[in-house]
Amino acid sequence: MFNRDRITFSVCLGAVAAVLGLTMNVGAARNMAPPSSMAIIDINRVREGLTERVDAQAGLMALAQRIETENTDRLAKIEELQTEMEDTVDPVRMETLRQELDMTLVRAAAWREYIKQQVDIEKSLLLQDLFKKISDAVAELAEVEGISIVLISDAGQAVRTVKDAQMPRETQVRQQISTRRVLYASPSIDITEQLIIRMNNAYAADQGTR
Repeated sequence: MFNRDRITFSVCLGAVAAVLGLTMNVGAARNMAPPSSMAIIDINRVREGLTERVDAQAGLMALAQRIETENTDRLAKIEELQTEMEDTVDPVRMETLRQELDMTLVRAAAWREYIKQQVDIEKSLLLQDLFKKISDAVAELAEVEGISIVLISDAGQAVRTVKDAQMPRETQVRQQISTRRVLYASPSIDITEQLIIRMNNAYAADQGTR
């Protein structure tokens, strides 16, 4: 009798433990994060495929042409002064021309440095603006498609060395390997083309409303 009661009690304890364990597992499952979906983009391909980038590049080319025109005018002025100096025999006029030439050369050098900085600023602002727009578009597309994580993929890019670089080839290879983010990604999770189409459509719509 005693043994039978003890066996029954043990079975009850086991059942209670099983129920408690099941309950705890269910609670743990409820607290677990849902499965995450992932996608990748080739950011270089995105940049190259954007109509907005092409238009921005056209703007930079127009700026470069204006700079070239002004540079040509400045060089022509310098050559004009040099030619006049060669043909001048009057010492007073020669000194005047020399001072004017020196000032023109100084101004030309300062102008070139200023233009170099301005062009660098314009290019950096263009890249920053484009990257922000890509980031915003990625977030919107991910929200629509229910994607939790989007990575910039560098899968498939070869490790290369530059012969004339200042660092040893081994160091070049080590640096490239250490900065790799993605070694392999299935093409099925690549949303690059979707992103390009989405951004180009949004850009075209925005241009149409201006």
